[in-house]
Amino acid sequence: MKKYFAFLLILILVGSASYGQEAVTGQSAGKIGILFAFNGLANLGAGSYQGGFGAKLCLSDYMAVRGMLQLGIASQTIPNAGPNGTDGKKSASSLGIGGAVELHLTKGRISPYIGGGLLFSTTSTEQTLNQGTIKNNLGGETVSGQNFQAGTSIMIGGIIGVEYYVTNGVSLSAEYLVGFTTLSQKDEEYPGGTAKGGSASLIGIHSDGTLTLAVYF
Repeated sequence: MKKYFAFLLILILVGSASYGQEAVTGQSAGKIGILFAFNGLANLGAGSYQGGFGAKLCLSDYMAVRGMLQLGIASQTIPNAGPNGTDGKKSASSLGIGGAVELHLTKGRISPYIGGGLLFSTTSTEQTLNQGTIKNNLGGETVSGQNFQAGTSIMIGGIIGVEYYVTNGVSLSAEYLVGFTTLSQKDEEYPGGTAKGGSASLIGIHSDGTLTLAVYF
């Protein structure tokens, strides 16, 4: 629960800066924003992190482009589940890079937008339990309550979202993605051999509670 109170405190402190201002305006041409993304507040627990960092450039009052570096790290210790009674462990990491174009429909404190984006990412997993060490489990790996699928993925599609300016120069946004995702699994490595990874694709609407904090200059 502490992570929720901490996040709420940040919103209160940022929001208090808007008191006394007569009007809060939206983005404007030439503004540059630093982006901090949090992919699912419920996943920001001990031993794990999922989020991203990036930048955004406003080409006009209604159009912006952005780039993002995404990072996911998770680790978990399992008591007495390793070889010879030692503690077992699970870990996963993911790294992605992407970009998007935003077309804002209105200019103001609340600004809905549509657009399109592309994301490339790679994920690796590892577990050490009684049966030994397995890397890139083809069945996926659940670490600290999060599921990771080892492989390389490409996601492309359209986005729809809303950006809310807490105060001038600071905003929060949330969005949905309607797109196509393709996944190429990494080969699984287990004691004594390997198993060939496959591939999969998905078309659908993705929403994982992502919030993005933007600070404009």
